Amino acid sequence: MILGIYKMNHINTPKIGNVLFEKSIDFIPEAHCYLSVNNERIDYTSKNSDFKRIENAILLEQEIDAFQVAEFKVDFHKAFIRSWIENDEIGFSFDEIWKFREVCIENLSG
Repeated sequence: MILGIYKMNHINTPKIGNVLFEKSIDFIPEAHCYLSVNNERIDYTSKNSDFKRIENAILLEQEIDAFQVAEFKVDFHKAFIRSWIENDEIGFSFDEIWKFREVCIENLSG
């Protein structure tokens, strides 16, 4: 299984709404798990999932075991965001970015 961090934005994840646009943020790094079989990435998250939507937005990939999907994935994701905020001088705190992300995820679920 692959844990990928990709640039989540309104183009590759349209249902996130306008929160990034309203905050003048181009993207938020998002963690997503998918399979890699014979060098082909396959996303079985839902029947409408299509890896091609995020393929060109991948920032980092790491192979993980299934048991790492819960706690490790979240910890890794948060650490990546903290580093991104600092290295790219984003101008928002981790808590603000995580809140914006939560709104995006909520919009995806709605």
